[in-house]
Amino acid sequence: MKSRILSLILLGNILSAGDVKITEDLESIVVQDGDKKIKIERIQDEKHRLASNFSKTSRDCPPYCVQPMNIGDVKTIGEIELLKYIKEMDKDDTNMLLIDARTRDWVRHGTIPTAINLPFTMIEKDSKHLEKILKLLGAKEEDGGWNFDNVPIMIIFSNGIWDAEATKEITSLLELGCPDDKILYYRGGMQNWNILGLTIQKKG
Repeated sequence: MKSRILSLILLGNILSAGDVKITEDLESIVVQDGDKKIKIERIQDEKHRLASNFSKTSRDCPPYCVQPMNIGDVKTIGEIELLKYIKEMDKDDTNMLLIDARTRDWVRHGTIPTAINLPFTMIEKDSKHLEKILKLLGAKEEDGGWNFDNVPIMIIFSNGIWDAEATKEITSLLELGCPDDKILYYRGGMQNWNILGLTIQKKG
């Protein structure tokens, strides 16, 4: 009897393996990041619990205050939309960047696969890096301001709804003259990404 119960438990574990999908129709996506392929999926262990900075519910405000749903007329997106954009970015002709606006001390714990780190402090108006960063993004100085016509669409995120780093970066870009339609805001950020058990990439 005991061996039969163990067999049923093992069978149940085998049958449930791989059942934690992203949506009913989407199990995972595979994307290229530099010279390696990364599979983005949810953690398959249904007993998994958060054991990180993202398990906290309360932080000092300021600086960790709840962020608005909308920043100007910038479009706010969720995880399904973000995954579609990440898959799109895998194509050679896609002019789009996924930007982690957090400072490096946060990023070293992990980020969303394919994201580049562009700390919000580098986009502030008094940053010594501002001109160089804007030019690297494709902006051009024009009539005492900046022309963003050749800048890719930027999907910007930080730690989540309690973190202002993405909000500050987006606000700085808008104040510099970047059009709203050049920016997408993933408000859920790393908090939501972790809660959903989605793949985290560690970057040296």
